[in-house]
Amino acid sequence: MDFYQLSYFIKVAETKSISRAAEELFLTQPAVSKQISALEEELGARLFDRIGRKVLLTRAGENLYSRADRILRSVDEAKTAIHDMSSECSGELLIGASDHISLHRLPDVLKAYIAAFPKVDLKLRCHRSETISEMVRNNQVDLGVITLPATARGIITKVIWNDPMSLIFPVNHPLAGISKPELKDLVLFGMILPESRTTTRTMIDAAFISKGLTPNVTMEVAYIETIKVLVKVGLGISILPDKAVEHEIKTGTLMRSKIHDAVFSRDLGVLYLKDKFLSRPATEFLKLLGKNRAVQ
Repeated sequence: MDFYQLSYFIKVAETKSISRAAEELFLTQPAVSKQISALEEELGARLFDRIGRKVLLTRAGENLYSRADRILRSVDEAKTAIHDMSSECSGELLIGASDHISLHRLPDVLKAYIAAFPKVDLKLRCHRSETISEMVRNNQVDLGVITLPATARGIITKVIWNDPMSLIFPVNHPLAGISKPELKDLVLFGMILPESRTTTRTMIDAAFISKGLTPNVTMEVAYIETIKVLVKVGLGISILPDKAVEHEIKTGTLMRSKIHDAVFSRDLGVLYLKDKFLSRPATEFLKLLGKNRAVQ
């Protein structure tokens, strides 16, 4: 059994077709069939059943398939580890980050990382925190930098930033005349809040529920930057991260107030698969994030 045979076997199992597997591997169909037959002969077991035009795994094939991907991944990880020991930091690093973090927390980190490791092919994917969390679970990104959810099985999370939030409202809004606004004052006005079932929205809803109140939600919006613009033009009030509205508060285009009977704050940080092999580009990025946490 060799690694090429295992990779051909995996491709046939995934495509359920020898011809399609051969096409994706840039090989001839007889070449793939020959290697599969050699693998079956060595193992003394039939790995596939030919049913119509489909090629389906036998029980023996399923048993091998459950191990083959892990074997090949271990080989790749070993090669990467050895390469990382003997060469300059290089390779690909795929990071997923939320809209808010991409705009207000990561720019200086990314700039420092690119300057320190110019040979790393750094790619950034920006989506909602919940989307990035799912991408981490599916191994579609190496690291996720998001509003951290509750700890989950098989996932490692590390808090990097505390993200305090405040009541945000337009200039000349009636709330400007209340020195210590409470949650009961907010329900009198239409609120523009993050979408239901997000980490941030769950936190906001819980605060109102604890006081026996229901916020008057007139809009649910996925992105903080969009909420900020809608509040600015007078379409409602919101509860937003202080970091996201620094410029607007400084220039006087929005107003901010702490809520007297509630504290809103989120944990922002990094998450990744517990069993995932972290390449040197990934470990160096984690080190840089750790330094950033130290100065916050």
